[in-house]
Amino acid sequence: MASPSQMPKTVKIGAHTYNILRKPASILEDNLGHCDSNALQIWVRARLRKSKAQEILLHEILHAIILQSLMGEEKYDDEEFIVATAPVLLQVLQENPELLTFLAR
Repeated sequence: MASPSQMPKTVKIGAHTYNILRKPASILEDNLGHCDSNALQIWVRARLRKSKAQEILLHEILHAIILQSLMGEEKYDDEEFIVATAPVLLQVLQENPELLTFLAR
């Protein structure tokens, strides 16, 4: 189990478990994070301050949720977005206590 200050190594999003990897800036280029829904990987740039790493991890998790729940739809209104993503976000928060601990501290 990861300590509260350590980023979790995995996160379950819907039916899938994503590996969370820290990557050097040279691999991510101008990005601070990346979500690969085919490889089931979330990358977060190494050597970020904790608060920024928390933000980027949550950002990439939201990408995974949107890809899964909206299946790439380009246009949707606020209500459609919330209805589609809220159940998956709730599942992510409920089934990943290490993630909650990392984000809350």
